[in-house]
Amino acid sequence: MVADFLLSMRILSFDIESTTGSHNDGSMCTFGYCLADYNFNITEQKDIVMRPHTKRIESKIKLHYEKAYIKNSPQFPVFYNEIKELFKNSYCIIGFSIMNDVEFLNNACEIYMLDKIEYEFLDVQLIYKTVYKKPTLSALSSIAEELGIEYQAHRSDEDARVTLLVLKHILNDTKLSLSELLKKYHITHGVNSNTEISPCQNGVFTHKEINYLILEFVKANYKHKRYYRGGLSSKTFAFSDNLKYDDVDRFRQIIKRIYDLNGRIGSIESANVLVCDKENITEKMSRQLAERNKNKERIKVISTAEFFEMLGELPIIDFSGDIALLRAHRNEVKRLRKLRKQEELKIMVNAKKQFNNKKIKKDSP
Repeated sequence: MVADFLLSMRILSFDIESTTGSHNDGSMCTFGYCLADYNFNITEQKDIVMRPHTKRIESKIKLHYEKAYIKNSPQFPVFYNEIKELFKNSYCIIGFSIMNDVEFLNNACEIYMLDKIEYEFLDVQLIYKTVYKKPTLSALSSIAEELGIEYQAHRSDEDARVTLLVLKHILNDTKLSLSELLKKYHITHGVNSNTEISPCQNGVFTHKEINYLILEFVKANYKHKRYYRGGLSSKTFAFSDNLKYDDVDRFRQIIKRIYDLNGRIGSIESANVLVCDKENITEKMSRQLAERNKNKERIKVISTAEFFEMLGELPIIDFSGDIALLRAHRNEVKRLRKLRKQEELKIMVNAKKQFNNKKIKKDSP
């Protein structure tokens, strides 16, 4: 039973080539894929060549196959059921810069009036950037060269194979399973369905997003009344930035434990305990501490080791709701940003109108 289950856990890595590079003109000409088992052993590799819907082939596009071969191949509907079954029977679907491929496949289904193929997916390009803290997204050829992987460029099944090997390298290097990796770096699946098309989310939170998650957690857990004295009821804690931002999940566990022990959290200006190791005290913090302790000691600095000894065991908390919470927050931030730009544009247009009206009046005899 266990062996059958593990065998069913196959990974599909796919890549698509196009004759024009456009996502909306039916230019998909190859669908390449690799299937692998849960240990990343490749069980099947294939490049499906098809005649695109458009007759246009851009000269700047480099293709692995001769144009005549592509033009004489069957079209996408011939391979639709085969491709659909690949997605249906795979538990994990990956690609590199995969949103491009998602759009190519959706466009082909739309042009030939076929049902959209629904699936969740992961973007290995984004995972690589997140795990290794790269400032920009890396090209697959660059990563392959860095890892010493040889492959045939511009061939879809080869791109799919290298994508698999890159993900395998990341997991081996971090010594994490795929589920552990996604959880640690807060990476969420992309979704392609009839009701939603959303990308694989970047697992790196900005400071603003971390603050948002912390504030939302505080709102949900803050105890407004202290029902008893004792525990940490006489203490209000402030923290160094590394404790807050290095691991937001652990920091929220800390907050919950403090509240459970009847303590409070605050800033250096309001706290009487600062949790910070000496090497993490910044110049700004030193100034704040000096101001706070001007006449007498109002805030005591303790190390993280002392603090965790004081706290004891941290509670286990499920943070799986972060995915929906952050997605809604990011959408709201985008909405407000769009509204703000519209208002700014309106103000500029009105200012220009007023300026022109004044100029007309001034120039009038």
